[in-house]
Amino acid sequence: MKIVQISDTHLTARGGRTQENFDRVVDYVNNTVRPDLVVHSGDIVIIHPDDDADRAHAHTLMQKFTAPVLVVPGNHDIGEPGATPWKGIGVTDERIAAFEKVWGPDHWRHDTEGFTVLGLDSELFGSGLDRESEQWTWIENTVRDIPDTQRVIVFLHKPIWQAIPEPSEHAFDIGESRARLLELLETVSLAAVGSGHLHCYRQTRRGDAIEVWAPATAFVAGEDDTFAGPLHQLGVVEYDCTDGAVRAAYRSVPGLDDVHVTAVPEVVEAIEVLADSPVC
Repeated sequence: MKIVQISDTHLTARGGRTQENFDRVVDYVNNTVRPDLVVHSGDIVIIHPDDDADRAHAHTLMQKFTAPVLVVPGNHDIGEPGATPWKGIGVTDERIAAFEKVWGPDHWRHDTEGFTVLGLDSELFGSGLDRESEQWTWIENTVRDIPDTQRVIVFLHKPIWQAIPEPSEHAFDIGESRARLLELLETVSLAAVGSGHLHCYRQTRRGDAIEVWAPATAFVAGEDDTFAGPLHQLGVVEYDCTDGAVRAAYRSVPGLDDVHVTAVPEVVEAIEVLADSPVC
Protein backbone atom coordinates (compact mmCIF):
# COMPACT_ATOMS: atom_id res chain seq x y z
CA MET A 1 0.00 0.00 0.00
CA LYS A 2 1.17 3.51 -0.83
CA ILE A 3 -0.17 6.58 1.00
CA VAL A 4 0.46 10.22 0.15
CA GLN A 5 0.06 12.76 2.95
CA ILE A 6 -0.68 16.35 1.97
CA SER A 7 -1.11 19.13 4.48
CA ASP A 8 -1.82 22.80 5.05
CA THR A 9 -3.20 23.58 1.61
CA HIS A 10 -4.97 26.78 2.79
CA LEU A 11 -7.40 26.84 -0.12
CA THR A 12 -9.88 29.62 -0.78
CA ALA A 13 -12.73 30.30 -3.17
CA ARG A 14 -10.72 33.34 -4.29
CA GLY A 15 -8.18 31.02 -5.91
CA GLY A 16 -4.67 32.39 -6.17
CA ARG A 17 -1.28 31.00 -5.29
CA THR A 18 -2.36 28.26 -2.88
CA GLN A 19 -4.71 26.82 -5.48
CA GLU A 20 -2.02 26.98 -8.17
CA ASN A 21 0.24 24.97 -5.85
CA PHE A 22 -2.56 22.53 -5.12
CA ASP A 23 -3.16 21.90 -8.82
CA ARG A 24 0.52 21.04 -9.25
CA VAL A 25 0.32 18.68 -6.27
CA VAL A 26 -2.72 16.92 -7.73
CA ASP A 27 -0.97 16.42 -11.06
CA TYR A 28 2.18 15.08 -9.37
CA VAL A 29 0.30 12.74 -7.03
CA ASN A 30 -2.03 11.39 -9.73
CA ASN A 31 0.54 10.91 -12.45
CA THR A 32 3.84 10.31 -10.67
CA VAL A 33 3.21 8.80 -7.23
CA ARG A 34 -0.12 7.06 -7.97
CA PRO A 35 -0.97 6.19 -4.33
CA ASP A 36 -3.69 3.91 -3.02
CA LEU A 37 -4.82 6.57 -0.54
CA VAL A 38 -4.40 10.31 0.01
CA VAL A 39 -4.61 11.70 3.55
CA HIS A 40 -4.95 15.43 4.16
CA SER A 41 -3.71 16.29 7.65
CA GLY A 42 -5.59 19.53 8.08
CA ASP A 43 -5.73 23.27 7.50
CA ILE A 44 -7.59 22.58 4.29
CA VAL A 45 -9.07 26.07 4.04
CA ILE A 46 -7.16 29.31 3.95
CA ILE A 47 -7.77 30.84 7.40
CA HIS A 48 -11.35 31.03 8.62
CA PRO A 49 -13.38 27.93 9.62
CA ASP A 50 -16.70 29.76 9.21
CA ASP A 51 -16.29 30.49 5.51
CA ASP A 52 -18.69 28.08 3.79
CA ALA A 53 -17.55 29.16 0.32
CA ASP A 54 -13.91 28.30 1.06
CA ARG A 55 -14.89 24.92 2.46
CA ALA A 56 -17.11 24.05 -0.51
CA HIS A 57 -14.46 25.18 -2.99
CA ALA A 58 -11.77 23.12 -1.26
CA HIS A 59 -14.02 20.07 -1.34
CA THR A 60 -14.54 20.48 -5.09
CA LEU A 61 -10.79 20.74 -5.64
CA MET A 62 -10.11 17.63 -3.56
CA GLN A 63 -12.19 15.58 -6.00
CA LYS A 64 -9.37 15.96 -8.54
CA PHE A 65 -7.38 13.21 -6.86
CA THR A 66 -7.87 9.82 -8.50
CA ALA A 67 -7.14 7.94 -5.25
CA PRO A 68 -9.57 7.99 -2.30
CA VAL A 69 -9.07 10.97 0.01
CA LEU A 70 -9.46 11.01 3.81
CA VAL A 71 -9.10 14.20 5.84
CA VAL A 72 -8.65 15.30 9.44
CA PRO A 73 -9.36 18.88 10.55
CA GLY A 74 -6.80 21.51 11.41
CA ASN A 75 -7.20 24.61 13.53
CA HIS A 76 -8.13 26.67 10.47
CA ASP A 77 -10.87 24.17 9.65
CA ILE A 78 -12.63 24.04 13.05
CA GLY A 79 -10.79 26.39 15.43
CA GLU A 80 -8.45 25.30 18.21
CA PRO A 81 -8.68 24.53 21.94
CA GLY A 82 -7.28 26.54 24.82
CA ALA A 83 -7.97 29.83 26.56
CA THR A 84 -6.16 31.90 23.92
CA PRO A 85 -6.70 30.32 20.48
CA TRP A 86 -5.09 31.96 17.46
CA LYS A 87 -7.01 35.15 16.55
CA GLY A 88 -9.67 34.10 19.06
CA ILE A 89 -10.95 31.28 16.83
CA GLY A 90 -11.85 28.52 19.28
CA VAL A 91 -13.03 25.03 18.41
CA THR A 92 -16.80 24.63 18.80
CA ASP A 93 -19.45 21.99 18.18
CA GLU A 94 -20.89 24.16 15.41
CA ARG A 95 -17.57 24.42 13.57
CA ILE A 96 -16.96 20.69 13.80
CA ALA A 97 -20.50 20.00 12.56
CA ALA A 98 -19.92 22.29 9.57
CA PHE A 99 -16.67 20.47 8.81
CA GLU A 100 -18.30 17.03 9.07
CA LYS A 101 -21.19 18.06 6.83
CA VAL A 102 -18.70 18.48 3.98
CA TRP A 103 -15.81 16.15 4.83
CA GLY A 104 -17.35 13.40 6.95
CA PRO A 105 -16.29 12.33 10.47
CA ASP A 106 -13.49 14.28 12.13
CA HIS A 107 -11.93 10.99 13.33
CA TRP A 108 -11.99 7.68 11.50
CA ARG A 109 -10.53 4.22 10.90
CA HIS A 110 -9.41 2.80 7.54
CA ASP A 111 -8.33 -0.85 7.33
CA THR A 112 -6.28 -2.49 4.61
CA GLU A 113 -4.42 -5.79 4.54
CA GLY A 114 -1.79 -5.61 7.27
CA PHE A 115 -2.37 -1.94 8.16
CA THR A 116 -4.91 0.13 10.08
CA VAL A 117 -4.92 3.88 9.43
CA LEU A 118 -6.44 6.09 12.13
CA GLY A 119 -7.39 9.74 11.69
CA LEU A 120 -7.71 11.84 14.86
CA ASP A 121 -9.04 15.33 15.54
CA SER A 122 -6.12 17.07 17.28
CA GLU A 123 -8.22 20.18 17.95
CA LEU A 124 -10.46 18.26 20.36
CA PHE A 125 -7.62 17.39 22.74
CA GLY A 126 -7.87 19.73 25.71
CA SER A 127 -11.01 21.39 24.37
CA GLY A 128 -13.35 20.30 27.15
CA LEU A 129 -16.11 19.67 24.63
CA ASP A 130 -18.32 16.60 24.97
CA ARG A 131 -16.88 15.61 21.60
CA GLU A 132 -13.47 15.29 23.23
CA SER A 133 -14.76 12.62 25.62
CA GLU A 134 -16.48 10.90 22.72
CA GLN A 135 -13.23 10.80 20.75
CA TRP A 136 -11.32 9.41 23.74
CA THR A 137 -13.91 6.66 24.11
CA TRP A 138 -13.67 5.94 20.39
CA ILE A 139 -9.86 5.72 20.56
CA GLU A 140 -10.00 3.39 23.57
CA ASN A 141 -12.51 1.08 21.88
CA THR A 142 -10.69 1.19 18.55
CA VAL A 143 -7.23 0.28 19.82
CA ARG A 144 -8.74 -2.65 21.75
CA ASP A 145 -10.30 -3.87 18.51
CA ILE A 146 -7.17 -3.73 16.33
CA PRO A 147 -5.52 -7.18 15.95
CA ASP A 148 -1.86 -7.55 16.92
CA THR A 149 -1.15 -8.52 13.32
CA GLN A 150 -2.09 -5.04 12.08
CA ARG A 151 0.48 -2.23 11.96
CA VAL A 152 -1.05 1.14 12.85
CA ILE A 153 -0.53 4.51 11.16
CA VAL A 154 -1.96 7.63 12.82
CA PHE A 155 -2.67 10.95 11.13
CA LEU A 156 -3.65 14.18 12.89
CA HIS A 157 -3.04 17.89 12.37
CA LYS A 158 -0.88 18.84 15.34
CA PRO A 159 2.06 16.67 16.44
CA ILE A 160 1.67 14.32 19.40
CA TRP A 161 5.20 14.78 20.72
CA GLN A 162 6.41 18.15 21.97
CA ALA A 163 7.40 20.27 18.99
CA ILE A 164 9.47 22.93 20.78
CA PRO A 165 11.22 22.68 24.16
CA GLU A 166 9.78 25.83 25.71
CA PRO A 167 6.14 26.81 26.36
CA SER A 168 4.65 29.14 23.77
CA GLU A 169 1.56 31.27 23.32
CA HIS A 170 0.88 29.23 20.16
CA ALA A 171 -0.26 25.59 20.22
CA PHE A 172 2.45 23.74 18.30
CA ASP A 173 1.38 20.23 19.45
CA ILE A 174 -1.42 18.49 21.39
CA GLY A 175 0.08 19.45 24.76
CA GLU A 176 -0.89 17.65 27.96
CA SER A 177 -3.07 15.14 26.11
CA ARG A 178 0.01 13.41 24.69
CA ALA A 179 0.64 11.18 27.73
CA ARG A 180 -2.84 9.67 27.64
CA LEU A 181 -2.79 9.22 23.86
CA LEU A 182 0.66 7.64 23.82
CA GLU A 183 -0.39 5.23 26.59
CA LEU A 184 -3.29 4.07 24.41
CA LEU A 185 -1.09 3.79 21.32
CA GLU A 186 1.37 1.62 23.24
CA THR A 187 -1.26 -1.15 23.13
CA VAL A 188 -1.04 -1.42 19.32
CA SER A 189 1.77 -2.02 16.85
CA LEU A 190 2.39 1.62 16.03
CA ALA A 191 4.36 2.09 12.80
CA ALA A 192 4.03 5.81 12.00
CA VAL A 193 2.46 9.09 13.07
CA GLY A 194 2.01 11.81 10.47
CA SER A 195 1.07 15.39 11.36
CA GLY A 196 1.04 18.80 9.70
CA HIS A 197 0.57 22.31 11.14
CA LEU A 198 4.25 23.30 11.28
CA HIS A 199 4.79 23.90 7.54
CA CYS A 200 8.11 22.07 7.43
CA TYR A 201 9.34 18.47 6.99
CA ARG A 202 11.02 16.35 9.63
CA GLN A 203 11.24 12.64 10.35
CA THR A 204 12.11 11.33 13.82
CA ARG A 205 12.35 7.82 15.26
CA ARG A 206 10.01 7.26 18.24
CA GLY A 207 10.74 3.78 19.54
CA ASP A 208 9.51 1.34 16.89
CA ALA A 209 7.59 4.06 15.04
CA ILE A 210 8.47 7.05 12.90
CA GLU A 211 7.10 10.54 13.52
CA VAL A 212 6.67 12.65 10.39
CA TRP A 213 6.03 16.37 10.16
CA ALA A 214 4.52 16.88 6.72
CA PRO A 215 5.41 19.98 4.73
CA ALA A 216 2.70 22.38 3.62
CA THR A 217 1.69 22.92 0.01
CA ALA A 218 0.72 26.58 0.58
CA PHE A 219 3.72 28.31 2.18
CA VAL A 220 6.71 27.44 4.36
CA ALA A 221 7.31 28.28 8.00
CA GLY A 222 9.80 30.99 8.85
CA GLU A 223 13.26 29.47 9.08
CA ASP A 224 14.07 30.87 12.51
CA ASP A 225 15.10 29.54 15.92
CA THR A 226 11.64 28.06 16.52
CA PHE A 227 12.09 25.35 13.91
CA ALA A 228 15.80 25.15 13.23
CA GLY A 229 16.72 21.89 11.53
CA PRO A 230 13.62 20.69 9.64
CA LEU A 231 13.37 21.03 5.86
CA HIS A 232 11.70 24.34 4.98
CA GLN A 233 10.30 23.38 1.59
CA LEU A 234 6.85 22.72 0.16
CA GLY A 235 5.94 19.20 -0.89
CA VAL A 236 4.19 15.99 0.12
CA VAL A 237 5.09 12.81 2.00
CA GLU A 238 5.00 9.35 0.45
CA TYR A 239 4.50 6.34 2.76
CA ASP A 240 5.50 2.93 1.44
CA CYS A 241 3.68 0.33 3.53
CA THR A 242 5.06 -3.11 2.67
CA ASP A 243 5.42 -6.36 4.64
CA GLY A 244 4.51 -4.70 7.93
CA ALA A 245 7.05 -1.89 7.57
CA VAL A 246 6.37 1.79 6.90
CA ARG A 247 8.93 3.98 5.17
CA ALA A 248 8.23 7.67 4.68
CA ALA A 249 9.96 10.05 2.29
CA TYR A 250 9.66 13.73 1.44
CA ARG A 251 8.70 14.35 -2.18
CA SER A 252 9.44 17.66 -3.87
CA VAL A 253 6.68 18.69 -6.28
CA PRO A 254 7.84 20.42 -9.47
CA GLY A 255 6.74 24.04 -9.76
CA LEU A 256 6.14 24.78 -6.08
CA ASP A 257 7.80 27.98 -4.86
CA ASP A 258 9.01 27.84 -1.25
CA VAL A 259 7.65 31.23 -0.21
CA HIS A 260 6.85 32.60 3.24
CA VAL A 261 3.26 33.51 4.14
CA THR A 262 3.96 37.21 3.51
CA ALA A 263 4.40 36.41 -0.20
CA VAL A 264 0.91 34.89 -0.53
CA PRO A 265 -1.53 37.80 -1.05
CA GLU A 266 -4.67 35.73 -0.44
CA VAL A 267 -3.45 34.58 2.98
CA VAL A 268 -2.25 38.06 3.98
CA GLU A 269 -5.63 39.50 3.00
CA ALA A 270 -7.51 36.82 4.96
CA ILE A 271 -5.46 37.55 8.09
CA GLU A 272 -6.05 41.30 7.69
CA VAL A 273 -9.80 40.69 7.47
CA LEU A 274 -9.61 38.80 10.76
CA ALA A 275 -7.71 41.64 12.38
CA ASP A 276 -10.43 44.08 11.35
CA SER A 277 -13.30 41.80 12.39
CA PRO A 278 -12.26 39.62 15.36
CA VAL A 279 -14.21 36.40 15.86
CA CYS A 280 -14.67 34.02 18.75
